[in-house]
Amino acid sequence: MKQIFISGQGQIDIFDAPLPSRLTGGILVSNAYSLISAGTEGAAVTKRSGVQGLYEKAMNSRDKIGQVWGMVQSQGASNTFKLIQNKLEDYNPLGYSCAGVILETDCDNLGFKTGQRVACMGTGFANHAEYIVVPKNLAVHLPDNVNYDEAAFAAIACIAMQGIRRLELSPGERVGIVGLGLIGQIALRLAAAMGYQAYGFDIDDCRVAQAIKNSQSSLVINSVSTDPVSTIMEATNGAGLDGIVICASGKSDSIINQAFTLCRQRGRVSVVGDIGLGLERAKMYAKELDVRLSCSYGVGRYDPAYELNGIDYPLPHVRWTEHRNLEFFIQLLAEKRLDLSDLVSAKIGIEDAKQAYSLIKSGDPNVYGVLLDYHLPTQPQLPENAFTCRYDISTRTPSKNQIEIGLIGVGGYAKNVHVPNIQKLQNVVIRAISSKSGSSAAVVAKKVKAAYATSDVSEILSDEQIDAVVISTRHSSHAKLVLEALSSGKHVFVEKPMATTVAECLQIVAAQQKTGLVVRVGYNRRFSKYLQEMKRAVGKGRKLFNARINVGPMGSHWSNTAEEGGRLLGEGVHFFDLANWIMDSKPVSVTAQFLGEVSALNPDASITICYADGSIANIVYTTVGHIGLGKEYFELFGNGRTVVVDDYKSIQAFGCKVSVKRKEKGDKGQLDVMMEFLQTVKTGIKGEGAEATAGLWATAITEAALKSARAGNTVSLSELIDATVQILTP
Repeated sequence: MKQIFISGQGQIDIFDAPLPSRLTGGILVSNAYSLISAGTEGAAVTKRSGVQGLYEKAMNSRDKIGQVWGMVQSQGASNTFKLIQNKLEDYNPLGYSCAGVILETDCDNLGFKTGQRVACMGTGFANHAEYIVVPKNLAVHLPDNVNYDEAAFAAIACIAMQGIRRLELSPGERVGIVGLGLIGQIALRLAAAMGYQAYGFDIDDCRVAQAIKNSQSSLVINSVSTDPVSTIMEATNGAGLDGIVICASGKSDSIINQAFTLCRQRGRVSVVGDIGLGLERAKMYAKELDVRLSCSYGVGRYDPAYELNGIDYPLPHVRWTEHRNLEFFIQLLAEKRLDLSDLVSAKIGIEDAKQAYSLIKSGDPNVYGVLLDYHLPTQPQLPENAFTCRYDISTRTPSKNQIEIGLIGVGGYAKNVHVPNIQKLQNVVIRAISSKSGSSAAVVAKKVKAAYATSDVSEILSDEQIDAVVISTRHSSHAKLVLEALSSGKHVFVEKPMATTVAECLQIVAAQQKTGLVVRVGYNRRFSKYLQEMKRAVGKGRKLFNARINVGPMGSHWSNTAEEGGRLLGEGVHFFDLANWIMDSKPVSVTAQFLGEVSALNPDASITICYADGSIANIVYTTVGHIGLGKEYFELFGNGRTVVVDDYKSIQAFGCKVSVKRKEKGDKGQLDVMMEFLQTVKTGIKGEGAEATAGLWATAITEAALKSARAGNTVSLSELIDATVQILTP
């Protein structure tokens, strides 16, 4: 299918991508129209290409300079440059508002059926693409008298509607709309349709005229040619407006502070646009004003349980969710209480998408809604092989004894680390890429000139030309994919953790032993030159190892969820495996304490691992510290020697000598871990890589740590594993 992407340099491109994989609780839609967001998308697209485009992008992103400098300090200039270069060479899908017809539903109880016309919204779902897959809470059925073109304004209308709802006013009260671009024009009409007295403000005569002609507003004025404050006070008998929705954008603080002047005593201001927020306290204090930020389409936005899993908020408790806002928007269109037809500035075929974006970037104030037209046939059908997109690779020169790889999952880490590293290796070819979205697979396939991209992982597993797979999906999917890959005769490199439970790990170990195929877990710290030198310098025998991992605040990271096993399992396993490798002895028992509640979702823990030879590892993983300290700090004691490694930047030795080249600074072993895997696949000679048994031990230590902290005692690893074996044994 054809899909629109934006490059890291802000340029629009159109290329073929596979359809997204079928989504549990979702619908597959053939698009009729999708709406280009003049604000969000228009700001991301640059007018010029090449060096001039890069300069334009940089000037529009000056607020990110601090982020870049922080990366330089934490990761080094070289690594930061590589990350920025990868970002500039990357592509991302665009679009979040569209309308079309349903081709498939996941199940019969979704409230949708094949052939229904629908309005859809949501970043990452309602893309500018011929076909999309959307969760049920982000789509609404269209009545027969609602056209696709107006329905395609769905997301923009819900953003405007939520901005009004955030005021929590009663019908009949006075609502001002500041900024009459696309969202503002719709907000003004919605305010009138929802029973408010609507007042509009803009600095452009064309937009003012558009609002006067096509809205049922009480008053619309040009804030430059007319004094808005005196005009409003005269129109409201000195009372002022009950609430204001700011749909304008700009760096200036004057926008919101003028809104304070327009408000009545105890009025409210809802902020939709990206504006300066240097608030004048005196104005707010004098009138006891409320300022409220409006979050996108409504309640439920950014909540995975609501958007992805379809779990609704009870209506008596949450009246207006994003889905109910969407339903109400479509109802207003159906009842002819809202007309957006005059806001359709142009309909342009997807094949001419660059022209459509040029129109958006032209700066013409008369341009509001630009629709991409997908030329929907009368009887739309799903094309054959729609979930796999094959490319011409005739220019690629095959070599003897090359290893062909399939990538399963291409998120940020895989794109920025695994893909560049694999490309550095000789006689290794990335043949195919799989991702759930399909679009991310297409982006990587374009970059590496792969034979095909797919959203159906079975295509890769059944491809006899593929020797090995690299799995970089979310943690909960690892075990199933590893087992399927081994069953399909593929060697496997899987990102940590190998699996989220000991039971799954045992199944993988058994499958690996049965097939004899290579399994490696992405425990790359083993390959850091700093840590290899630490292990060598201290030598064999009984040792004491201290590791402090200072992660800093995580926020709502996807890995720290019940479904994915939590952050300690998601990243802490790196350091459990590192300790096992450094000790070179069998881990025997685990004792742990947690800072706060003992839970898989609380990664703040102090964990002690005891080994068969008497060695001890102490690992502190924390999110409550300051990142200025650095993330990873290691100390190894033994044989009258001590070696200290600080965040892969420095190494100190006492009682022994160490030597690490300056070029290894910041290197955590990501290239060498992949090299060892592929060398083992090719030659059968094992290196230092983490085998399936290493993956088992690391996951077992995580389970043991939780069990120990809950019970307040030391947990035997062999007993924990034996107990799991007994459960698995029929």
